[in-house]
Amino acid sequence: MTLQPMVRLNIMVVERCGGHITLLFSIWKEPHLARLQGSRGAGLNIANGVEASVEFLSTNKPKIVAKLSSGSQLDIPAGPTEDGGIQIEVFGMDGNEILDSGQIYLDLVEELREARLLKREDSYRIHVKLELPTSQGFGMSAAGLIAVGRGFRALTKKGTEEQYLRLAHRIERMHGSGLGDVLGISAKGVELRLEPGAPGSGGKAVSFFTKQPILVAWQPEESRHTSKYIDDRVWQRSISKAGERSVTRLRLKDWTFERWPDLMLESRNFAKASGLLEENVRKQLLSLVQKQILLLDLQARVNVRLCMLGVSVSILPRKLAEPLLREELDAIANALSAMGLGVLETQIN
Repeated sequence: MTLQPMVRLNIMVVERCGGHITLLFSIWKEPHLARLQGSRGAGLNIANGVEASVEFLSTNKPKIVAKLSSGSQLDIPAGPTEDGGIQIEVFGMDGNEILDSGQIYLDLVEELREARLLKREDSYRIHVKLELPTSQGFGMSAAGLIAVGRGFRALTKKGTEEQYLRLAHRIERMHGSGLGDVLGISAKGVELRLEPGAPGSGGKAVSFFTKQPILVAWQPEESRHTSKYIDDRVWQRSISKAGERSVTRLRLKDWTFERWPDLMLESRNFAKASGLLEENVRKQLLSLVQKQILLLDLQARVNVRLCMLGVSVSILPRKLAEPLLREELDAIANALSAMGLGVLETQIN
């Protein structure tokens, strides 16, 4: 038996997914099933995130080569087909390739194959472009998995969006890289995560929608992986206690546009009560950004909130009815860039 030449079709699609910022949360990682793990909490979706292209390359098909005499029949079954190859490239926002970062996408392919949403014999090339830094609280792993999943679904026309979201959530939990980002992204807008879990499998969230230009800023030489906190029992207790208190208060009323001031208050309370604000790198970053806001006399227009769980902040309008102006955004961005911080303008999506 030999393999016949691979059939090349070269079909490619490009999909994207915006990032997600968690402002407060509690940890629910005890259930045995990954789809039931996650977090309660609140956050917001942003326009910048991940762009992914998925290209179908070829398929492997077995072929038996044999010489048959006249009138004879070939009854030897075809042998196993080799799994198709998966090529993965991941590039950071600086344009440089991030090596050894493709495992989550390989895991996604394997899960899709197990779910029979992809054929094992098919080969693909995956190209991922990140628009924000990783491990800074911007939900890049969740956004990447969702963008790539959307690419596969667009190519194969198989499965539902919910299936791909559940698999993305599962892989996030496998890698300890996120708790509620997939659920938050699925809710869109400014969300309140009422129950932990994957979308459609226990996870429940409500949201309201607003388009607001905002800034995100981060300390370039710092990063924090989610697992450092959610796998530590001391952090688990302090984070969950603070997060549950905030969520309990936030869910007392309907989740609407008018709840923005409540979210701003509870996110500030959570940062203090959880102890996350007491880490020196976060405290220094927040102090630095707030000082620049004061120097620009914009404290009446702006709220600065930590992005969980990075060394980063979101710079948000104090009132949604009074969006930040172009000159205000530019002045803040220039001041923070001059201080050596990474800064990006995006919008609540």
